[in-house]
Amino acid sequence: MPRAWAQAPAGPGHESLRLLTEDFPPVNFQQDGVVKGLSVEIVQEIERRLGLKDEITLMPWSRALREVQGPGRVALFAMARTPAREKLFKWVGPIVTFYSSLYAPARGGLRLRSLDDAKRAESVLVVRDWYTAEQLASVGFKNLVPVADPVTGIRMVLAGRATLFATERLSMPQTMAQAGIPEESLEIVYSYASSEGYIAFSHETPDSLVQLWNEKLRDMKRDGSFRTIYKRWLPNDAPPQ
Repeated sequence: MPRAWAQAPAGPGHESLRLLTEDFPPVNFQQDGVVKGLSVEIVQEIERRLGLKDEITLMPWSRALREVQGPGRVALFAMARTPAREKLFKWVGPIVTFYSSLYAPARGGLRLRSLDDAKRAESVLVVRDWYTAEQLASVGFKNLVPVADPVTGIRMVLAGRATLFATERLSMPQTMAQAGIPEESLEIVYSYASSEGYIAFSHETPDSLVQLWNEKLRDMKRDGSFRTIYKRWLPNDAPPQ
């Protein structure tokens, strides 16, 4: 059953907006039955400023990606804004910066000088439908092996069932902690890209509503509340403009 925070009754004339996210700590995740994280706080503050409290549902990324491309007013966060996705959604953001890295078992002696080295590896694990998979496929990788979730990728590469795991570094410490795997078990052997994460809206979401969300986010960036939320969750990272 997808997990959600309580929904308040919609105000007069307000058609509810479905808000979807995934388990990707510390950006968005569930703890003790509550959906929380950097992007969740940003979304909740925008909704508060709009006088709304739409339901936030946490579900697997692949399912959420299908839902936001379907009918109705739907938003999914936080989504990397990539060329392949540009025309599929309406965008509000950026709200976070993602960093793509290749991981291997620690102290294994593997070092990469370029992405071409990774192309020659026996296999590179990627989480199905994540932007990291899209990035590598777009530059000619033929050795990608999709997995359902990051914990599966971590366990497979540690078990020697793949050479590398391509993933996003912000989430790795907490993901490994949740899986009970010491953070020092893996190491970054190559970092290759950064991407900005947005709130992605379905095409059936009215432009006027998307514009209101963008306006409230700009207000948060101007008054400093966006930076305050960002630094609470990612104290060592610079907030996107």
